[in-house]
Amino acid sequence: MALAIIERSGSGQITVVNTDQVTYLRQDSYGTSIHFTSGEHINCPMEMDALLETLQGRTPETLLIKQN
Repeated sequence: MALAIIERSGSGQITVVNTDQVTYLRQDSYGTSIHFTSGEHINCPMEMDALLETLQGRTPETLLIKQN
């Protein structure tokens, strides 16, 4: 199980994410959201590139999301 610490808001709230359970990432007007295989999701204020760097190397799937 690969874990990553993700900031959830500007107030310093953090969440520990099991990166093995990440299905996809999405960025929209609410910020960047992390969607899990369970169907749940969390929003975070990080930009997509910063989030990918946090998750980089945790799972091979993150390489498929990164833009070149």
